[in-house]
Amino acid sequence: MLLAATGTFAQGSLCEDPIVITSLPYSITGDTANYLDSYDPQTTTHPVCSTTTFGNYYHGGNDVIYAYTPAASGTIKVEIPSALAWTGMFIYTNCADIGVTYAACATGPSAGARTIDNFAVTAGTTYYIFISSWPTPQTVTYTLNVTNTSLGVNDMPEAKNVALYPNPVSSTISILSDFTFTKAVAYNVNGQQIALKITGNDIDASALPSGFYVLELTMGDGTQLRKKFVKTGN
Repeated sequence: MLLAATGTFAQGSLCEDPIVITSLPYSITGDTANYLDSYDPQTTTHPVCSTTTFGNYYHGGNDVIYAYTPAASGTIKVEIPSALAWTGMFIYTNCADIGVTYAACATGPSAGARTIDNFAVTAGTTYYIFISSWPTPQTVTYTLNVTNTSLGVNDMPEAKNVALYPNPVSSTISILSDFTFTKAVAYNVNGQQIALKITGNDIDASALPSGFYVLELTMGDGTQLRKKFVKTGN
């Protein structure tokens, strides 16, 4: 990575100071003219983007960086639905990887959608969405949409057959359902994963600190459902 600009950096110009996406779905319209050309990776050798062999050239314009840290594991869709020609969009899992190792990318010389679909995310991991362009044009306008694509329990036809009781809970959560679950994991608001003991359809939540949680339940066939609950009493 070569830092190619000096001066005042607006938030989003540097990976270390990204624009933070706090929740999904997320949508924003912007213009890279509002940011600086902070990253110009070398272009002699570089990893190949799935849509072009010239991925690093799409770091040549002004750069804007968003960051998203999911509270629960799943999959997301990241899209610029009507990108201008020569727009590039990348996902990184580490600031040091910019221009070195893409987790995912979508680029192209023609106008149209830039889409990264069904991208797997892990709770607590920060993902950096990097938008830039070919050196010409130096700046591009964009609308960025980020949405969840994994099914939660409320998205499934069987949702009416699954409930948590009591909620809020102080000690034991009972799952009211005909399904059998083999694993239970809670995620706190910071995305930290906490394994819970499950016996039948009862979950021991007594050791959890008070707060808001997302409960991820796994069935024997690997299907995962998610429900929200509040822990009280500590």
